[in-house]
Amino acid sequence: MTRQIPLPDNKSSTLGDFPYPYVEVVCRKCWRSGRYATVRLIEEHGADLSFMDLRRRFESTCSKTNDISRLNEVCGVSFPDMIRWKLGREPSI
Repeated sequence: MTRQIPLPDNKSSTLGDFPYPYVEVVCRKCWRSGRYATVRLIEEHGADLSFMDLRRRFESTCSKTNDISRLNEVCGVSFPDMIRWKLGREPSI
């Protein structure tokens, strides 16, 4: 029996679609991590903000990617609960 993992849809996921009360943020490069209230993020950035745009906002404040000596560094920010959401699982909190 093969495990079936749902393929991502073509539609970009937005903050307004996100069903959990908190957005977990983890960076594998600078070890930044935390939880942000979904409602608060929607108030600040709007419900139509995609997670790709949210990632870019976190990247713009990253000390690693904004360091002049690390111009080729790529931000490692990810949203672990996105995977749980797409697989229909409970959030990590």
